[in-house]
Amino acid sequence: MVQGDLRYFEPGRQVPVRVVADTDGNVPERGDPVQLAGEDEGHTEVQALADDGEGIGALQRGGGDDYDDDETADLEEGDVLGSGTVLVTGPVDWYDEADGEDLSVDDLVVLTSDGVRAYDDDPGDDTPLDLFGRVFATGTRASAETAEKVAVLRYK
Repeated sequence: MVQGDLRYFEPGRQVPVRVVADTDGNVPERGDPVQLAGEDEGHTEVQALADDGEGIGALQRGGGDDYDDDETADLEEGDVLGSGTVLVTGPVDWYDEADGEDLSVDDLVVLTSDGVRAYDDDPGDDTPLDLFGRVFATGTRASAETAEKVAVLRYK
């Protein structure tokens, strides 16, 4: 990756994802808010928004709209419905992982001079004002250029 070449996705751009069922087997439909569910086989996974404040955008394509009720009736947590797209709420940029960090999708992060590190909400440590964003993807899935990096959906 060229120094300074950080942008992965622009705000409002249709971002490719995999849509999965939430803990109750529910799936989002077009226009529904979604949250990160994880990462598998090089794909960021999203599910219906279950926790206030965890939304990353709205489902643009994919999800329950592509199936009838019979096909989604017996879904369990983590079942993959297929590919889709999400309109993200902010920019997604690549950052180095700070020394010793092993970040995963959906981790909250703070920006430091060494890259990003996990947000620490213990009393006396980080405050909500320190939050920089949420890990959207890990670099191991992209290429050698993004190894030791994570894509962060930025709040700031």
